[in-house]
Amino acid sequence: MKYLLSTLLIVILGTLASQADEAPKKATKKPARNASFEYRFSDDLEQTADSIERQKKWFRDAKFGAFIHFGVYSALEGEYEGRGSQHRYSEWIQVSAKMTADEYHRVAAKFNPSEFDADEWAKTFKDSGIRYVVITSKHHDGFALFKSMVSDYNIVDYTPFKRDIIKELSEACHRQGLKFGVYYSQAQDWDEPDAPFIAPRFDGLHKVIHPDLPDDFEPDMDRYIAKKGLPQVEELVKNYDLDLIWFDTPRDMNMERVKLYSDMVRKYRPDCLINSRIIHSGKGKIEASYLPYYDYVSIGDKEVPTRKLPLYFESPDSVSSSFGYKTKGNCYYHTPEEMLHRFVHTVCAGGNALINNGPMGNGKLDPEAVRLYGAIGDWLEVNGESIYGTVRNPLEQRPEWGDISASKDGKTLYLHILHSPESEAISLSDLPSVATSASYLANGEKAKFSQQEDSLKITLPAKPLSEYDTVVKVNF
Repeated sequence: MKYLLSTLLIVILGTLASQADEAPKKATKKPARNASFEYRFSDDLEQTADSIERQKKWFRDAKFGAFIHFGVYSALEGEYEGRGSQHRYSEWIQVSAKMTADEYHRVAAKFNPSEFDADEWAKTFKDSGIRYVVITSKHHDGFALFKSMVSDYNIVDYTPFKRDIIKELSEACHRQGLKFGVYYSQAQDWDEPDAPFIAPRFDGLHKVIHPDLPDDFEPDMDRYIAKKGLPQVEELVKNYDLDLIWFDTPRDMNMERVKLYSDMVRKYRPDCLINSRIIHSGKGKIEASYLPYYDYVSIGDKEVPTRKLPLYFESPDSVSSSFGYKTKGNCYYHTPEEMLHRFVHTVCAGGNALINNGPMGNGKLDPEAVRLYGAIGDWLEVNGESIYGTVRNPLEQRPEWGDISASKDGKTLYLHILHSPESEAISLSDLPSVATSASYLANGEKAKFSQQEDSLKITLPAKPLSEYDTVVKVNF
């Protein structure tokens, strides 16, 4: 008996060892995508002459925009029946909570932002120093905030609210002298089985969201574009006074599809700006062949540039870690200092800061967003000269103590002192000319400075004149 057991044990161990040898090795981990600015932006990239002309009409001088993510998801605040709160973006609740189309439709049918006041929103933005506004006309959930003849899945036809938010806000913004644009999800539309998901890991959710789909269903993106995507973009550019259209998440977009959308915008609104996410993801490599079809680059979500870029850009930032209003699960807001520093670095790198807020489901602006906008606005009241209408830092490097913007004629530098050094002095080198004066924007008083050849030294007051950013204006 012992002999049999020993023999059997030897056979089993040998078999296991043999199976272990034959077992497939674990797949090697794919290299991380190169998202560096150096990789994404070749130094020889140039925007087309007509795009530059469109930018110069208002966009390059505006610097500060309000982004608004608002829709059915706003009422859920990041969670549905105890599910979905783990996702950082509350506007993705239909996917993160694995809601069927019927479940989400029932929420949409009750969506009633009865306290929405377009004039109040526009005035708040204007008082905060904001120069343009971009709102989600249709996010990835497929629900439209405007009256659409293409689909009744919109706020006018599908909800008790019965009002066209895009129309009301467009008119209110223009009354305040603000430029107005809309976000439109041109590729993703979770309500349309023919539309693609942003990434393959979500593809299985087609069947979760649409459980009645036949097993042999084959999505047809071109059918979705012809049926809904392109006709709704036509409605927006024909029926609303748009200064900008903001496309997003270009999964499966190609040259032919890009041309359809771009040509539609150009047909009705030649001066309307188009962003790069019509074809490039926020952190994707910029391909020169697509530059004729959009006007400026949208970098990654909440991405602050670390270097000057060869193309004019915009950073879609947010006052919080989510874009839609979120109270369920983890969510944080930036401090006023963080928000202002992110804003200043973006402008000094040569772009615009499009800072998002997510209004509440009742239609009121998020009070914390209003407070943060107000902090930036208060600073701009005093220091706006160093932001609006300026150009990027003309020097080679970003200084350790902060950042630099410049006047268009190159005769003035604005030194943004974000971190006061212990020495109570800052220095600049490699200056092309001699400084003639220096003063603080906070109070107009002269700043003590000395210059030896191409090096400038400025002695600072013992206490910063601004809580977040003391600006020294230097004339040359």
